[in-house]
Amino acid sequence: MNLEINPFRMGTDKEAALKPLEEAAEIFGAYQSVERWSDTRFFGGAAPSSAMGQLAYEIADCITACVNLADRYGIDLQAALDAVEKHNRERGRYGALD
Repeated sequence: MNLEINPFRMGTDKEAALKPLEEAAEIFGAYQSVERWSDTRFFGGAAPSSAMGQLAYEIADCITACVNLADRYGIDLQAALDAVEKHNRERGRYGALD
């Protein structure tokens, strides 16, 4: 997966550091909506595209907030992502995906 995310600056350093937390909470809210729709006791077991679209939007919004924070501090995010992937591979987290 290759992503291209254009960072932008808004607010103070503290606000930039708090933004991913706010966005993560919004992801969880969207996830809860998807889960409610997926409850086969009440619905057909598949969330409507609008609920899935909202979840996708909130995930993208959170990623953007993280990229903005990394950019603010000149962090080489690709190097950090590579280190995380290496860490996950060493722990066998990709297993059947390879």
